Amino acid sequence: MGAHEHGPVELPGGPTDAEGLAVNEQLLGALTGAAVNGCTPCVDRLLDEAAADPASVGRLVEVSRLTALRLNRGELPAYLTTDDDPSGPAAPEFKRLVRAITAAEPLAEVCEQLTAPERRAAADYAIELLVGHLTIANTTGLDDADTLSEMCCAISALLVEWVFTTAPMARQQFTETWHQYALGQREAGLPGNGVHALALLLGAVLHHQARQDQVTVEQLRTLVFTRALPALKDPEQAGAILSGFVAPPGNDDVTVPVKRLARRDSAFLADLCKYVRHTIAMHVKDCPHGLRETDHACILAHRLPSLSDSAGPQVAAPTPEEGRRVALPHLGYSEDKPVEDAPDGYPADHVWQINTGRILLERWDADIAHWNERISEDSSISEPNYGHEVGLEVLACPACGSRDAFLAEGRWGDPLTLHCRCGVTMMSPLDAGPDDLGRLLLKRLILCEADPAYAARRLMPPLAERWEREHQARASSWYLGPDNKDVALLEALDLSGDDLSEALTAALKPKLPERHGGRGLTLFLLQVLYALSVPAVRDSADGRKLADAVRTLVADLREESDRWAPTRQPVLDRLQQWHAEGGPQLWQDAWQRTLDVVGPYFKRYRVGDGRISDGCAGLALALYLLAREADTGVDQIGVDDVRGLLAAGGTGEAAKDPAEVPRHWGSRLEELGHDLDSADDSVARLWRHLRTDRPVHVHDDRREPALVLGLENILGEQSFYRVRF
Repeated sequence: MGAHEHGPVELPGGPTDAEGLAVNEQLLGALTGAAVNGCTPCVDRLLDEAAADPASVGRLVEVSRLTALRLNRGELPAYLTTDDDPSGPAAPEFKRLVRAITAAEPLAEVCEQLTAPERRAAADYAIELLVGHLTIANTTGLDDADTLSEMCCAISALLVEWVFTTAPMARQQFTETWHQYALGQREAGLPGNGVHALALLLGAVLHHQARQDQVTVEQLRTLVFTRALPALKDPEQAGAILSGFVAPPGNDDVTVPVKRLARRDSAFLADLCKYVRHTIAMHVKDCPHGLRETDHACILAHRLPSLSDSAGPQVAAPTPEEGRRVALPHLGYSEDKPVEDAPDGYPADHVWQINTGRILLERWDADIAHWNERISEDSSISEPNYGHEVGLEVLACPACGSRDAFLAEGRWGDPLTLHCRCGVTMMSPLDAGPDDLGRLLLKRLILCEADPAYAARRLMPPLAERWEREHQARASSWYLGPDNKDVALLEALDLSGDDLSEALTAALKPKLPERHGGRGLTLFLLQVLYALSVPAVRDSADGRKLADAVRTLVADLREESDRWAPTRQPVLDRLQQWHAEGGPQLWQDAWQRTLDVVGPYFKRYRVGDGRISDGCAGLALALYLLAREADTGVDQIGVDDVRGLLAAGGTGEAAKDPAEVPRHWGSRLEELGHDLDSADDSVARLWRHLRTDRPVHVHDDRREPALVLGLENILGEQSFYRVRF
């Protein structure tokens, strides 16, 4: 027996497989040791034992496949995977298991589906291949250079991260989609935030394209990655590519769950394809080499500078003669359609060359929006300080940062060409649609060049729309008056002088050319200021018309603001006013008790729709009424006693008709000697205020007494505040 004892060779992988099934490491070590020593009898005997253990056969094939990858620079030769490949002697059963590993199928299940002789054949070839590879590795060593699959996945991860860094909303949208699968199908075990899943699919299609185009690792910079788009438009084809992609070893925590879910859930695969297509499209749109090409064949070399330094400008050109080109910044920027057609007196093919001043643009900031969303979901922040997501800023050259004058060039309807003094030319894509930022901006510049007063005329339609929206809102049941920030701006505007620009500057305190965030009214007035700061605009008839219209708008808003001023009063100040109206001592005690109870709840609240202040007033009235009837102090009345008064009969059950509650309270007050019509009785005055009907909801016409709505708002079981005492 001693002649048949061989030192074991330990194989990697551990005591269990990926599915948690036990692997006979001792058996595999003995088998490998016998094979290395060339002992055929021991190998045959141990293969018979291994064939009875599917998990051990699977491990042996896994290790053999891994050594094949190491010796073939990350690729599997066709004779190890393709049944009809005549170039190698691999057993069909072995090939079946290798394909299963690549496709992330449950290997033990696939092994169990084979018969014992088939498993033995697979194990026989696996051990033969493994020993041969180990012999070669010991003789020539292993090539540790990056493989094509590793490089494709690494570059793909950079491509995805660049898009998510450049366009945070794209990251947010994908994250929401990813969570639907990660949380909705927890059994899939999807990892992380999904970025590596996108990189895996993109890496797979890039690798597939590189193999088709016969692009090596050394030539990968020249890969036209846009050729991968057709496969991504067909999820079935993309799924086949992903399934057959030999992903870099050591990435199974991403590869296995993503491949498995993509195979069984077509919607998941379709979503991955959609976001990978978006990734490629974003890079093509931003590529400076394709700004004047349609269907630009973008290669990886075009994008590598931006991937290696995402903070730097993406400036490049195919030839030095064409100058340094950069994509016009577009993410988050918006431009309204022109309110006029092309200027008269110029041929349709007239090429405009315009020395522009500073170019003012509106931009939505995705980072601020993401921050607002985060703090809105943080329950520890009692008073969130939301940032303004929309703002105005002066366009800056991405290369040098200059915000000064540019030279704009192009015909009406062309994509914009904008030259900076630093030598860089900003361009919008040639194949962009008619509503593209660059095309619309060039139209605005042309109209202002032909007639500077257009800068005033273009603001008249949005002013009219703002006026109409404002007056429509005032007729709605949900309207609660002007926003507090708008009110502050209106109060800061001093229009007593003749110079509107000076008044706007003093009130707005513009931060331009840097970003100036604000509400719609702020940004509109900022555009007015910017337009009227140009003498040719300010002194024109259109400029004067715009100034008069703005004054009329501000006067109207101020009048409305004054009408709603009481709603901006702090709740506790309103309660103190009612308290100060005087009345019997018990009435004064009821008010003091009310202020003591509600003060901690509402010290930062304003009157608004009045429900909080009405509820507090109703509480004071209830304390007085119950204490007076019981001939006791208000401190002896509890919240349950007050809630009992909400029933029309005072039985403690919910009132069927809310309108009966104030009538019932009024009858009881009359029994106590109050004249409900008296103008001198502070108790009666408050009762009359609380019996007034108010809207129940903003979306319907139902109305209930302020007394009922207010008390339910602060004391009800469904109340957000749930005042208790």
